[in-house]
Amino acid sequence: MENFQLVLSVLGGVAIVAVLVHGYWSIRKQQPKPLRDGTSARAKQEPGASRDKEGFDADGIGQVRVVKVNDEPEEAEAAPAAVKVEPQVKQEPVIAPTRQEPVIKPEAEAPVLGEQASLFAEDELTTQAEEKVKPEAVEPVIEEAPVQDVEPELEREEELPDPQDVLVLHVCAKEGEELAGAELLPCLLTLNFKFGDMNIFHRHEDNAGTGKVLFSLANMVKPGVFDPDNMEQFSTQGIALFMTLPCHGDALRNFSIMLNSACQLADDLGAEVLDDRRQLWHADTKQAYLERIRAVVQ
Repeated sequence: MENFQLVLSVLGGVAIVAVLVHGYWSIRKQQPKPLRDGTSARAKQEPGASRDKEGFDADGIGQVRVVKVNDEPEEAEAAPAAVKVEPQVKQEPVIAPTRQEPVIKPEAEAPVLGEQASLFAEDELTTQAEEKVKPEAVEPVIEEAPVQDVEPELEREEELPDPQDVLVLHVCAKEGEELAGAELLPCLLTLNFKFGDMNIFHRHEDNAGTGKVLFSLANMVKPGVFDPDNMEQFSTQGIALFMTLPCHGDALRNFSIMLNSACQLADDLGAEVLDDRRQLWHADTKQAYLERIRAVVQ
């Protein structure tokens, strides 16, 4: 045991010495002062040995230039360079007059505003003048002139000469039959007939039942009138469609509408179309009616 303890103590001492030696060596290695002192000493000893023609050494460092106090021309040359730069820098803010443009703009806009104000004043004067003129010039035109010009025209349009001829068509039930009022009334309304004056039906210019009367429809049996409230209990042997010549509008067109209405009623009610002499309607009868119309219209 004693030998073993001795060996351990020797090894520990050797280890401590090795650590101390290693620390001293590493500290010595990290110190660059001797190297720098050596290089600086060499530079002092050989100032121009390692420099090229332009005066730079191997590290690219030039020789130290000593500026004398009496070298005033160099300072004078440097001073103008500084002075020349300053005006160039200061000339940029010198453009500040451009900032005065918004000050000039109101002066240019001022007369425009004055012109606009004058224009508005002229407009007001013209409008006032027009307002003064309108009541005097317009009122008599609206109240007097149209009334005097329109009324005679309406009276002339409503007036017709005395009738020269009357065209009549009959729609009669077949022998042994009658036309029922419950069936007749819907047919008349479908063909745009309207119950009106003299208690009979009329066909007007407008399908809604307004405008001038083109032709009329009456009961063929005396007294020739209808009672719309009792049409369900009404029955008749036939009805008569008639128009006077001259008439309002185109006489040929009005007769064509009347003939088509008579034919439609005959088809819907199962009746027959007859002429004014209660003869069956045919092509020759139609031609005779057209000649009668032309004779009156011409």
